[in-house]
Amino acid sequence: MLALDKKKLSTTLIGFWEDAAGELWLDMKRGNEEKKLVIGYGWLEDVWESARDYYMDNEGWSEEKFDKYWENGGEDKEVDEYIAMTVDNYDDELNWADLEGVK
Repeated sequence: MLALDKKKLSTTLIGFWEDAAGELWLDMKRGNEEKKLVIGYGWLEDVWESARDYYMDNEGWSEEKFDKYWENGGEDKEVDEYIAMTVDNYDDELNWADLEGVK
């Protein structure tokens, strides 16, 4: 029996930026194919709310403790995690197929 050698492709982040309208743009690559994802205005508020809910509900943090965390590097950490989770989501072949190609 002949075994097929199928290499697992993985999705990697090429770059990201936030435009003047507040949209988050992610450039990703999987194999030789590059695609772009635009996450609409309000994404940062969603990240803030999700992090706030997590730390206050699960870790028992006060509003003050969360605000200090957010203002002292927490925002960057949470944004990095959000982007990493989004790229991870598009590591799935079916999800990747749903993205538009880079023109």
